[in-house]
Amino acid sequence: MKKLVLYTAYIFTMLFIAAGCKKDDSVEKKEESKIVQSAIAGVNGPTSGKVNKTLTFSVVWQNADGTLKFDHLKDSTIATTKIIRLFALTNVTDTLATVKGSNTVSYKFKADSAGTYYLKFYRADNSDKSAIIDTVVIK
Repeated sequence: MKKLVLYTAYIFTMLFIAAGCKKDDSVEKKEESKIVQSAIAGVNGPTSGKVNKTLTFSVVWQNADGTLKFDHLKDSTIATTKIIRLFALTNVTDTLATVKGSNTVSYKFKADSAGTYYLKFYRADNSDKSAIIDTVVIK
């Protein structure tokens, strides 16, 4: 009988502690981060290169409000045209965000055959009219 009373008291104590640890729902939650395409503002890099040699381009992108963090560059190929888009995380804390204003990341390009290649760096609206196009001749 004494064990039953102690066991019951133990269970009620644990339930009381668990109820006291409940998360406060009145705290305002920040919207979750998501990955969005960001605007590429400028590109600097070589205009010629050699087969199987890596060329590095400096890609400038804007973090106007200071809440973005660079995530990745994504490229796809159509014939001799490379389409490059920049993606960033939104709603990151100030300590994780990239510096407000212009930021620079590197894009590496390597061609496996000689020819003329077109690198299209897209802005956030994804239109050909606003893309920054670099022409690279590989010998």
